[in-house]
Amino acid sequence: MNSFDLLAQFGAESVQFVSDEARGLHAIIAVHSTRRGPAFGGIRTLSYSGVNAALTDALRLAQHMSYKAALADLKAGGGKIVVMKTDRLDRNLAFVALGRAIDRLGGSFFTGLDVGTTYEDLENVAKGTAQVASHLDFGRATARGCMAALKAAFEHLGQPGLRGKTVAVQGLGSVGRELARMLAQAQARVLVADIQEEAAQSAAREIGAEVVKPGGILSVSCDALAPCALGGILTPSAVKSLRCQVVAGSANNQLASPAAGKALQARGIVYVPDFVANAGALIKGVLEHQAGKELGFDVVDRVGESTQAVLDRAKAEGRPPAEVAERIALERLA
Repeated sequence: MNSFDLLAQFGAESVQFVSDEARGLHAIIAVHSTRRGPAFGGIRTLSYSGVNAALTDALRLAQHMSYKAALADLKAGGGKIVVMKTDRLDRNLAFVALGRAIDRLGGSFFTGLDVGTTYEDLENVAKGTAQVASHLDFGRATARGCMAALKAAFEHLGQPGLRGKTVAVQGLGSVGRELARMLAQAQARVLVADIQEEAAQSAAREIGAEVVKPGGILSVSCDALAPCALGGILTPSAVKSLRCQVVAGSANNQLASPAAGKALQARGIVYVPDFVANAGALIKGVLEHQAGKELGFDVVDRVGESTQAVLDRAKAEGRPPAEVAERIALERLA
């Protein structure tokens, strides 16, 4: 499949390839949509098997950013930057060069943090462009959005509040760890799992969480499961082992296939689509960029409204929430 076929597959507007051989920079800037406003999307720095793999990832993530922005009713579109991580990548200079490439887009693309990229990288990007959120606490903003999604899901079930609820958090990176803290503060019982044993033990010491083996987190008895690690974890067979009422977390692409979404619906498990639940950092970044000043984290709570709208419509139409969320996003993008 050639590049134009991939753009058509994801409904993207454009792709820019950025190369700076002296600094080992090979990057792709993918813009999915600017119909509702400038494209917003973070920088992902990973090792890829090749250019096609990097391009596919960029386009898929850019599409999800458009969906996030539309579902949150933001005047913004979606994009994504991927940087191909190699031994030749001179991060200090490469990210400055990437910033200059972003600046050449004339304000139509605004960027921030994503997997594999550091705050130091963003500070270097900021040397080349002002179109970057280099100091936004992405973990806290995303975690607060997940909290709003969890609250809305339980309200949808007629069980308001998180106090006394048991929530299993899978993955204790910047978002999962912060989410676990917030849940503990809300007086929920928190179960945690991470492939890094020390991360789980540290959370247990800090907030009184209970540690679960990584292999058992998907089948542990709880009120809600919050996937905050890798995507693709919810296969139809994995759904059969779930013992929860709600699934809502920050991980991208949690459903391995549409069949998994239907399996959740068949079991009566309320699923908050990932691009609804994890939109917190995008919301705060867009609104601050538009306001030209820092805003409080309470602006992220609108994730709860988006969640309720999706779940109410899914119930009314008898369709899986992921399918409904995508349809709402496409309606708004159109």
